[in-house]
Amino acid sequence: MDLATILWLHKGVGNAAPLFMAMAGLLSLINYFRGLGLDGSVIGAVIVGEITMLVQASLGLILLVFGLWPGGWGIHFLYGSLSVLFFPALWAYTRGATDRRASLTWAFGGLFMMGLTLRAIGTAG
Repeated sequence: MDLATILWLHKGVGNAAPLFMAMAGLLSLINYFRGLGLDGSVIGAVIVGEITMLVQASLGLILLVFGLWPGGWGIHFLYGSLSVLFFPALWAYTRGATDRRASLTWAFGGLFMMGLTLRAIGTAG
């Protein structure tokens, strides 16, 4: 795989990430308003979202090793690191709870992740 393909994948996953995080947050918000806690669909969306962020970070590290630095590289790496660490930190914060309150927490978490990914895109240069 050449560097142009890796860059294309990094941009593609980066563009898909905010949409996916918004959908995960909205799915959890719908569960909250329906009086439900976290169910398998929300937990699955969170897991897929975390895998997406890990793939995105891996692609970014490959680009970094080969010398492709983003324009605002320091802040871009900060947002990228937070994007990878946020869902595991939120899981630790909620202590794995799946009640209605946790559903609201994950809803805001998904929307916050959408913002983080949008900021990472904005600082890429």
